[in-house]
Amino acid sequence: MVGGNPFPTRTTCPSCRQEVTSVTKSVNGLLTWLACGGLCLIGCVFGCCLIPFCVDACKDIEHYCPNCNTYIGIYERIG
Repeated sequence: MVGGNPFPTRTTCPSCRQEVTSVTKSVNGLLTWLACGGLCLIGCVFGCCLIPFCVDACKDIEHYCPNCNTYIGIYERIG
């Protein structure tokens, strides 16, 4: 399973059983929401609090098989 790496990783797909390098996708996760809430608390409420939603370093990373597009796992920044 891929869960511990934010970068494309060599693994075996659980669906098609092929040895593949996973395709990654950034998704909003707990760190993104906590950063947004923290910025709101310190007074950044006029759009600045939305910056974490534009920064991939704040997002979780989902891994997918490039052959069959099956979800393989997730790397959570906090979790």
